[in-house]
Amino acid sequence: MRYAVFADIHGNLEALETALECARKRRLSQFMVLGDSVGYGANPNECLDWALQNASLHVLGNHEAAIIHDKARERFTDSAREAIDWTAERLKPDLVAKIQNLPYLQIDGSMTLAHGTLHSAEDFHYLFDESDAHKSFLALRTSYGFVGHSHVPCFFAEKARTGGSLEEGVLKLKKGERYLLNPGSIGQPRDGDTRLSFGIFDEDELTFEIVRLPYDNKTASKKIIKEGLPRSLADRLL
Repeated sequence: MRYAVFADIHGNLEALETALECARKRRLSQFMVLGDSVGYGANPNECLDWALQNASLHVLGNHEAAIIHDKARERFTDSAREAIDWTAERLKPDLVAKIQNLPYLQIDGSMTLAHGTLHSAEDFHYLFDESDAHKSFLALRTSYGFVGHSHVPCFFAEKARTGGSLEEGVLKLKKGERYLLNPGSIGQPRDGDTRLSFGIFDEDELTFEIVRLPYDNKTASKKIIKEGLPRSLADRLL
């Protein structure tokens, strides 16, 4: 089974459409979404609606949690809170209702999904280093854990005690090893590369590929400004 692994789409329709075109060309039909399809970007309805309709595996992100739980906004920066307030006013009621059914943690076969870390999934911690990875490996009951939230593609291997950021390309996985895998962000990359990032997980071939693609980030940026959202969110895309 092959999965396209999407995380942190953040209302960026231009990036999502580019990623989906690539997925179509590569004959990927199974999707997992690791949360945060909304927030920051100008097209939250379109992005969340796609995720809800097409992801066979789908977990709640902190930005979705902030739509339905005011307390979840307390940790947000000023610009993120302004964007989520704007988003909450515009999301369609049926989509808001569906958000409430998304789990913080999802297990399917050999895979476990969460937005931030596998330990304390409801707290949306970041998986940055080996200390964070160790805690998530203790909570992991399957071979593979998938997370987003940091907007940086990375991996950690439990037995080999290796890990770090991932460049574009294929990571060969070892049978019997356990992994934490982050595909990076489709809608708001934060690793110094403005191209969108997503992953392709192939359990049969034991590979995890990071795909980086240019997209129309200028249009996505202009739309953010046009909607009156913080300019920093637009500039970040460029």
